[in-house]
Amino acid sequence: MENNIEGNKTPRAGSQLRRAVRAASFGLLFFSLLGTGIVWAGTNSFRCSDTIWQTSLALGLFLSLLAWVIYLPFRNTDKLLGNGLLSIFTFLCLFWLFGFAGFYFYFLFAPINIWLRITAISGITTSLIYRVYIITHDINEAFQHHKKLFDRMYCDEGDFFTFSRQAVGLLEKSRANRNPFKSIHLYAAMIVAPFTLTLNKILTPALGEGHGVFLVEAFFSAPILLWGAEIFTQAIITMIYYPIKLQLTTGKPVLMKNW
Repeated sequence: MENNIEGNKTPRAGSQLRRAVRAASFGLLFFSLLGTGIVWAGTNSFRCSDTIWQTSLALGLFLSLLAWVIYLPFRNTDKLLGNGLLSIFTFLCLFWLFGFAGFYFYFLFAPINIWLRITAISGITTSLIYRVYIITHDINEAFQHHKKLFDRMYCDEGDFFTFSRQAVGLLEKSRANRNPFKSIHLYAAMIVAPFTLTLNKILTPALGEGHGVFLVEAFFSAPILLWGAEIFTQAIITMIYYPIKLQLTTGKPVLMKNW
């Protein structure tokens, strides 16, 4: 019953989740090492405690191993819930690199004005929370305005429901498009990025060594964080919340199809 349904073929159950856990585990390891490298450079530049990058490294290794622990209860199934939980670890890869290393580290630990610190941290955190709220609202609205959308995404096959990759596209076409990447980021990428080191030298007398690079990095990390919050929220709702809700209300699991 828990085999991946694809036409008349039934591949061995759990094959997709094995690929997913490898991607999540090694992705976490790679991006955590890359993010830890950035944090290490920052702690060295700003003379912060080595505990910061050491904690970053330890937590990255822990999450990489935790992905395998999460995988174990689903290892011989094709349950969408297992894939959804592993997807969350993939998004943690992005947050580790662009969230903590790319944005929060600088504004938490760099020697900067307290009001700049508070404004930047509260601003991006509030934006992320609002982003989660508005995407949740958009998804609920899409289901309300498109009555057959839910049934097209979660197909009742009798003993179980199926959820395909195409279901994600159906949802994205039915809800509002909220692209966080504005033209200002494109222009800045073309103009500012090539002169990052020059900008660093210009800002050094006012802020100190190393600030320019991290400010540019934080500027480009902000829209990536907002985009990540959108995908993260959609994954939680479609791949975790509704599979749990459907199994509790109908007794039928939600399985992956055509993955």
